[in-house]
Amino acid sequence: MIPKWAAHLVVALGGAVALVHQTLWTRRLVDVLGAGGDTFARVVGAFFVGLSLGGAFAAWRPANPRHAWRRVAAAELAVGLLALPVLGSVFLADSFRDSLPLERHPTLAALLFVTPPAIAMGLVLPAALTALGPASGGISLYVANTAGGVFGVLATVTLLVPRLGLFASGLVGVGANLLLAGAAFVFSRSRSRSKEARTPRPRMPDIHAIRSSTARVLAFGSGFLTLALEVLLQHQTAQVTINAGHSGALVLAFVIAGLALAGAAASRIRFGSADGARGLVAWAFLATALIAASEPFVFLAARPGLRFFAYEHPPLAYLLRVAALSSLVLLPVFVAGGLVFPLLLRQAAGRREPGREVALLLALNGLGGWIGAETAQGWLLPALGIWTSCCAVAAVALAGWMVVRGRSLLRSPVSSTLLMAGLAAVPAAALASRRLPQLTPEPGISVAEVRTSREGVVAAVHGGPGDWRIVYNNTYTLGGSRAQGNQERQALLPILLHGSARRVGILGFATGSTTAGATLDPAVEGIEAFELSESVIGLAGRHFAGFHRDVFHHPRVRIRHQDARIAALENPGRYDVVVGDLFLPWRTGEGRLFTREHFQAVRRSLRQGGVFCQWLPMFQLTRPQFEAILRTFRTEFPEVFLVRGDFYLDQPILGLVGGRTVGSLDWTAITEACRRVRDAGGSRDALLRQPEGVAMTVLGPAPVPPGGPLNTLDGAWLEWDAGRNVMGLRQPWFVGIPLAEYVRDTARNGARWIPEDLRSAQDAGQFFLTLEVAARMGLPAKANLEAQIPTRMPTALLDDFQNDWRLWPSRVKPFTTPSAPTPRGAGTP
Repeated sequence: MIPKWAAHLVVALGGAVALVHQTLWTRRLVDVLGAGGDTFARVVGAFFVGLSLGGAFAAWRPANPRHAWRRVAAAELAVGLLALPVLGSVFLADSFRDSLPLERHPTLAALLFVTPPAIAMGLVLPAALTALGPASGGISLYVANTAGGVFGVLATVTLLVPRLGLFASGLVGVGANLLLAGAAFVFSRSRSRSKEARTPRPRMPDIHAIRSSTARVLAFGSGFLTLALEVLLQHQTAQVTINAGHSGALVLAFVIAGLALAGAAASRIRFGSADGARGLVAWAFLATALIAASEPFVFLAARPGLRFFAYEHPPLAYLLRVAALSSLVLLPVFVAGGLVFPLLLRQAAGRREPGREVALLLALNGLGGWIGAETAQGWLLPALGIWTSCCAVAAVALAGWMVVRGRSLLRSPVSSTLLMAGLAAVPAAALASRRLPQLTPEPGISVAEVRTSREGVVAAVHGGPGDWRIVYNNTYTLGGSRAQGNQERQALLPILLHGSARRVGILGFATGSTTAGATLDPAVEGIEAFELSESVIGLAGRHFAGFHRDVFHHPRVRIRHQDARIAALENPGRYDVVVGDLFLPWRTGEGRLFTREHFQAVRRSLRQGGVFCQWLPMFQLTRPQFEAILRTFRTEFPEVFLVRGDFYLDQPILGLVGGRTVGSLDWTAITEACRRVRDAGGSRDALLRQPEGVAMTVLGPAPVPPGGPLNTLDGAWLEWDAGRNVMGLRQPWFVGIPLAEYVRDTARNGARWIPEDLRSAQDAGQFFLTLEVAARMGLPAKANLEAQIPTRMPTALLDDFQNDWRLWPSRVKPFTTPSAPTPRGAGTP
């Protein structure tokens, strides 16, 4: 005889492994289809379609009770085997790119990779219920399976992926499926030898609380509510948490925990009549409606003004704060809504064919989940925003209550009163929620426009004349108009280093200023800029025309809504110069733009003699993370050299330049390119109008980093290491004096590769970094250094009266007037 606890343990571990796979599949297909919100929606949709199809098959062909454990074993084996193509999806997609570019058929790709193993997952729970018999109660298996999911999510993001990477973690999941299949097969052999296998279990009493047809509608509605609310609350918490994998996983764990608690509660509730059972389902829907309608106000009471959790909190303190918020705003609504489906399962276990009925309910519940997620992401968020959408879902829950109560709504004074109250409260909450903030602007900043969609909340904000910014999810500024000069330099400097670029690719659009920089060389014939977020493109077009030189109407510019890695893969041998914008290393999907596979794709996208410049936000990277990126970059561009994008001490950027060596730079071509820029009259950046200015930015060959990890798509080391480090900043960013010394040493070693007549200019770059250090640290030497500015600044820059010294990339401006070289005094700039 099979111990009941052993059977429940297998089902619980099956739930854990299922969530391990689902978490990994979502992240893995980001590498194949891109990191847009559509990818996440398609993977979730394909997953729930698979679960529904599995449940539907189990309802159509229920397992024989004597052989049900064999079906469980076969299903777990199938999950493990069918998960292997997902793990190898990047290799498969790249191999068949010419004949079947999957990124152009993303829905098909998600269905091909995710749905088959999800179908197998959908067979497990109905078969396990059939194996144990209706007397066991399907609800206990549901609780075990759901509780296992919590463990699976947390284990994936805290243990498996950080230690093993994506691919190896997936193999662990496959191995777990094989072990579960073996355990189920042992159970099947044990059952076939026992008398219990030939003795029918007593059927649970059928109290007929809800008709089967109504129960199926409610199962669909329960799935719809659960997934719609999960999507909306994920977006809400993203406004106050670090946008990294651990934050979303913690929220998902609380969602699943709420469902598990609800299932456990439903298994212990006793009701003596059909009216009592039906009433409990009705109260669950009504409670869900009221909690969902009030949730936006509870959330903002807990985080007034959408204050986000400070990054400086130590990891444990940060996670406890997020957990406390989740307990307040997530658990109540998912415990209330989570009561419905287990109660329906409990009733189904008492019917004549419990296995078939449970399977059908599971199928409809999964289908409802898919449609709920799609409705929330595709319709509700864009139309209503993150708060009012919850009230719309509350209206669906209220409709569920009405369906359950049926005609008693009109006969019962209490029900009639509650109906009127609900019909008044939900719309009132919806109207009030329209006035709730969707981001928290800094003091003095006003919100010009907000767009909500699958990708999150993106806003254009205005801080006064000439101060516009794009803010993503309330926590990260994608770019601003005041950085226009710095952003234009990120594109124009690599173009000048090439000397004769004709076609340029810009990976990342944001405000559009970097793309505008590429237009400043009239010799460039075609510029293609790629941006992941359609909302960002729209806001840049509406609010930043004066700061990106109206690139939307520029004849040489083409702006494309596409993932940067996919763009590089699809354009082999196309570009003379590719510029990688600044990417947030811990945000899901962005760390992959620092991987070996991406650098390889960019190398292949270059023409003969092409140049790739990947800019790095040193103020968001630790030294080990910087060295990992450099180590990875060198695998594809062994002769990498470094350039500086500015002279800042606290928020510097460095560029990794591949495709050329410092010694092979054609300074004659660079001089001619600078002349073209001056003659065109577009740029007034002193560093970009003369070859001496360009020499000030060139440091030298990148030092060989010490041994350590490479950042690959399979390992995803940077994304997870950065996500862990940003909580509490356990390791400092690679800025300040440590970076200044690194830059100084690199420049000294690289000076011999600079033409002799430009070495003093390169040394001047070091002088201005030293001046910035003295000013930032308040050193007495600052006054003496400022007095040397006229003699240390290259003569060609001093003689160029078209320079706008306000664009000088440091806090200490060399001269006090925009164009005339009037020396600055010793006063503070």
